[in-house]
Amino acid sequence: MLLIDSQKVPLDWYLQLLVSWSPSASPEFSKLSQLLQYTDADQCRLPKRFQDEEEVLNNQNNADYINRLSITGPESVLESTDVCDWLVLRVKDGATLNEVRGGPADALIAFATQPSVSPLYQEAFLTTYRTFISSYHLIQKLIKRYNYMIRLDDVTAIKVARQCFSALVRIVDDLCCVEMSKDLISTVNKFSYSLVQNESYTFAKLLRQSTLFEFRSSAIAKQMTLLDADLFQKIEPPEMLWWAQEQDEKKSPNLCAFTEHFNKVSYWVRTMVIRPKEQRIRDKYLLKYIKIMKQLRSMGNYNSYLAVLSALESGPIRRLEWPKNCVDMLKEHSTVMDSTFSFKNYRNLLTESRPPCLPYLGLVLQDLTFVHIGNPDYLSPKQCQGRKNLLNYGKRWQQFTILDSIRRFKSWNYCIEKDEKILQLFGGFKDYLSEDDIWELSESIKPRSRKNKT
Repeated sequence: MLLIDSQKVPLDWYLQLLVSWSPSASPEFSKLSQLLQYTDADQCRLPKRFQDEEEVLNNQNNADYINRLSITGPESVLESTDVCDWLVLRVKDGATLNEVRGGPADALIAFATQPSVSPLYQEAFLTTYRTFISSYHLIQKLIKRYNYMIRLDDVTAIKVARQCFSALVRIVDDLCCVEMSKDLISTVNKFSYSLVQNESYTFAKLLRQSTLFEFRSSAIAKQMTLLDADLFQKIEPPEMLWWAQEQDEKKSPNLCAFTEHFNKVSYWVRTMVIRPKEQRIRDKYLLKYIKIMKQLRSMGNYNSYLAVLSALESGPIRRLEWPKNCVDMLKEHSTVMDSTFSFKNYRNLLTESRPPCLPYLGLVLQDLTFVHIGNPDYLSPKQCQGRKNLLNYGKRWQQFTILDSIRRFKSWNYCIEKDEKILQLFGGFKDYLSEDDIWELSESIKPRSRKNKT
């Protein structure tokens, strides 16, 4: 790992970038240049709690020193509405708020939730807290502070509680996948449930896990298209040629990733539709996916469109009883998968679509396979006056025609911004049941009819 001397990092350059990128926030960012100056240690005020004990603490060993710091335990700090006495502050003449230079972790956490705290400090705290405390432990401490403050009959305490909750929402919203432990999820769920019990419905709604129904079908379709387009652009034409000839995953990694993504989406949809125990919830999911499918089709994303359609048309789903309006709407799309005349309906639909488009690569691979199997690599000696080893370039023209269509599709790009909340909802489409489990659920909902034995 390359180690960089902190003195050589061009902080001024970063500050210029911040100001130029965020002109509306330039007054806040201009303060950063002052905060980054560490030559003013003599102007710092030590925590009042420790000023009289400084000499004593210097003579203690590390274990005793840590024990002395426990005077500022979580109960005393996290339950205080003003924690400035526990912080190292830089005193500035004429300043209404002193600048924080250090302090115990709990004091820094509590200070971030004080009503009068600087937005710049809050932003710096939420950006860097992982360097001294995990998200899980921070959430625990903020919940503890919130629960204490919300019970006090005091205006300031209520403001602190609201600040705690705002910080919790931000932290939960910005969690990374690797931080999503069972303990963390359980803690957030319990806190959310307690809010509901205490009739804090608005707060609970902000913390609970998002569901498919909270987002517009068009927004969901856009994010599915964003993921598809990213994978599609990585596929190289040789991968498709090799797959049609050898089906070697090592030679076609991007193609395999795209195909695997298609399968994940399909099984994810099946799982989401069939897993709810209540029929009305299953009906609701089915209708939602039909609407999403319609949006995918209008965007020209036939890859995810057919992934969703294949899920809704799969045996375990199709055999169940569904509302007539859903069945009728689904029929309008089912004809697209009709294999009659080599998927004529789908090919016509793709031809009529305007770019950008994402084709269904399963059919493209099928076409390439048919060309490979149905045409010899070399011309027949009978056609060439007995000459052998003459390559059949007519076969290559056919392959080129198919692959060139893919090249043209890749020349167009979608302009879609990421929506982290929806992408987090997808979870990489990893939450799905196996084929056997899906069938088992289907048959538990509607048991197979057994013929009487004669």
